[in-house]
Amino acid sequence: MATETCSLLSVGQSEYGAAPSMISALEAVDPVTLTWHNISIQATKSGKQILENVSGIAKPGQLLALMGASGAGKTTLLNMLLSRNLKGLDTNGSVKVNGHELGRRITAISGYAQQDELFVGTLTVKEYLDIQAKLRVNGDADKRRRRVANVMSQLGLYKCQNTRIGAIGGQKGISGGEMRRLTFACELLSNPSVLFCDEPTTGLDSFMAESVVQVLSTLAKSGRTVICTIHQPSSQLYQMFDRVMFMAGGKTAFLGSPKDAIQFFEDAGFACPRNFNPADLIIHTLAVMPNEEDKCRQRIEVICTKFQNSSYGRTLKIGVEKTDEGQRPSERRKTGILTQIGALLQRSAIDTWRNPSLTRAKVIQKSIMGLFVGLLYLQSPLTSIGISNLNGALFYLVCELTYSTIFGILNFLPTDFPLVSREYHDGLYSVFSYYVARCLSYLPLFTADGLIMLLVSYWLVGFSNSLVQVLFACLIAFLIEQSSSACGIMISCISPSLPIAMSTAGPLLTLLSLTGGLYANVGALPSYISWIQYLSWFKYGFEAFAINQWSSVNEPNSTIWTEAKRDSVLSQLSFHADMFYPDLVIMSAFILVFYFIGYLGLAYRVSKAR
Repeated sequence: MATETCSLLSVGQSEYGAAPSMISALEAVDPVTLTWHNISIQATKSGKQILENVSGIAKPGQLLALMGASGAGKTTLLNMLLSRNLKGLDTNGSVKVNGHELGRRITAISGYAQQDELFVGTLTVKEYLDIQAKLRVNGDADKRRRRVANVMSQLGLYKCQNTRIGAIGGQKGISGGEMRRLTFACELLSNPSVLFCDEPTTGLDSFMAESVVQVLSTLAKSGRTVICTIHQPSSQLYQMFDRVMFMAGGKTAFLGSPKDAIQFFEDAGFACPRNFNPADLIIHTLAVMPNEEDKCRQRIEVICTKFQNSSYGRTLKIGVEKTDEGQRPSERRKTGILTQIGALLQRSAIDTWRNPSLTRAKVIQKSIMGLFVGLLYLQSPLTSIGISNLNGALFYLVCELTYSTIFGILNFLPTDFPLVSREYHDGLYSVFSYYVARCLSYLPLFTADGLIMLLVSYWLVGFSNSLVQVLFACLIAFLIEQSSSACGIMISCISPSLPIAMSTAGPLLTLLSLTGGLYANVGALPSYISWIQYLSWFKYGFEAFAINQWSSVNEPNSTIWTEAKRDSVLSQLSFHADMFYPDLVIMSAFILVFYFIGYLGLAYRVSKAR
């Protein structure tokens, strides 16, 4: 079992509110040896060879750096080791952990700090790490708090802990270097046995780059297996790696210690001058230069062949082929589904609340529209024209509750999808947990704004205002808005992009509104198109509103308003008073069906995104 060990890096006075001695260290892990044998990858359509018979080994206690010129195959190899981002590629070869092929289950024992930063920009650094800890760390709140304190201390994130993360091209927040360190911090929270990093020093200054590599080195020394790709490290960083693997043209040019790499290339005729960065020399030697492609490829082929026939290559081959099966590494347990939903709901709620387009703007918009409707139909009398106006006001409420809700929620998934896909395949949570949390986070906003509009306009227009009718009107408005919200989420989840979702929603709403009961009498629709009304919550919502309104009216002499008059008004719209409760049930069913279809669409898209 894992036990608590000393802190990876010494920390000074804690800014987290606890003494340094209280900052918990990362837990120890069982040692893991990672081997890959004869990895070959080519593009399915073009047939381009990306990797060719690449083999290697990464041992616990060692920091391995993958280096090479652009296009050498470093990131592709990293993706192969993680069994991800391989869509459109044909792969061969084996990847083993302690002699066991884990396939995609390798994510349960590893962390992957990717180069592209994906965050929820409205959260602060500390808020984001706290929520990530809930998703990544099994244990009580105190354990998660200490883990967050530890990684913040290691990566120097205290200074910006209360700063919103922000987004590239959007809201300003933390710097690019701080954002890169936050990516790394999230992976450290899960305390992985194997840590993969894609360009971990990108965007960092030389001091912070050295600090990050020092953290990686210390992680490795504590028994972890650490593999990173890195682009042209300084000579000082180069010497900090335990092992280096140089790649060129999709092949292995060298794998061994940094010192042995210098000796190998010197023996091959590429000696490193004094006071020259050996990494720069080797990468330049292995690069394919413009207008010298054939010459460079011949040189690469000679170097790769020389490595395979050298003592370094033979030692590597023996090490890869004769690795015995060891203990199967224990996989990280996912947090409980309620914990996942709670953490994601907290994240979504903060994001929704801090997004002005979904909070203050919507409340102001609905208040203004409610006031406009109230003034437009101000105290409509119970004349034939007044009754027609009241029906028009009711249908307008249905439309306003629908259109603004759907078009306000269509970005439900497109903006979240890259982050959701990454975190799902990292094993942080299930699609169901994300979906439930995200839908629940929208519920308060897409309930309150509709009720504000309804109540602002209700007494101005002169709708029937008995307590029961007002409460039923609120319930109907809620069901209409939730039907719209669920439909918008469904369209968002099954559409591959926001433009397609927008293009789908427009014509769909036009059809549903035209068969909603005001523009055309539902009883007089042609048979070949009348079936659409049964799929329209416009119709059910309008009918429920009308039945509720005309069941009783604000008339001083209420004896003149009879059931016969109610039925007469409703019959002009081909509505029936006994459909009130069925209308409510049908709209409730719409909500459930839309949410279910949306979930299936999201689950399918996320599963195919790896």
